Amino acid sequence: MKKISIEEMKKLEFFRDVPSSLIQTILNQSHAVSYQKGAIVFHAKDMVNFIYIVINGKVSIYNITKHGNRKIIFILGKGNLINHNIINSKPVSVFCEAVCPATLLQIPKSGFLKWMDQDTALMHAVMNSYERHLWRMSHQLKNTTGNMYLERKIAAKLWKLGRDFGVKKEDGVEIDIDLTMNLLADLLGAPRENVSRACKNLSSRNLLIYRNRRFILPLPDELAEFYKA
Repeated sequence: MKKISIEEMKKLEFFRDVPSSLIQTILNQSHAVSYQKGAIVFHAKDMVNFIYIVINGKVSIYNITKHGNRKIIFILGKGNLINHNIINSKPVSVFCEAVCPATLLQIPKSGFLKWMDQDTALMHAVMNSYERHLWRMSHQLKNTTGNMYLERKIAAKLWKLGRDFGVKKEDGVEIDIDLTMNLLADLLGAPRENVSRACKNLSSRNLLIYRNRRFILPLPDELAEFYKA
């Protein structure tokens, strides 16, 4: 694997304001690790002694329900801090899996803590990541309450994925993830059959297109209006 440069790291939002000298120190003591699609980065209850940041690709953060089903909490892409157990020494409470081929920067936790103490920019980067994590979690909780129709939940989830991973195409914004109905059901914590039926209803409203495992949002603004209604 080619060596990661300071310039590449600076393009990631997490490291945007971190001094180049510190980035070089981090690179010197870290490793870029590649994962194939479906590979597990860590399991719930693992003791994880590294900090992981996405360099390329995407990973899912999920847990297993009491019924044995997978519930995806987040899909995280380039530049995201994955694990938030930085200070404590407890096992992680979630699973992390590569959604597609992904490269992660694996940073020793002991060194990372020391660098946070020494540099306010790195501390701010972690705080920003935590704030974004909490904000997204609050929206997750709101959108999974029983009083929100499944179609609106799907619209909200797809609109968010389109904002984070969307690529403009002739017929709309394509979500740049191979997203099967099973995976979408895991994201929503709902039965696959119900999700498939709701997607067909949204398609009949011309709010989404599903083709070759890719969701396309023909009218993202109208999709947002639909789930907010």
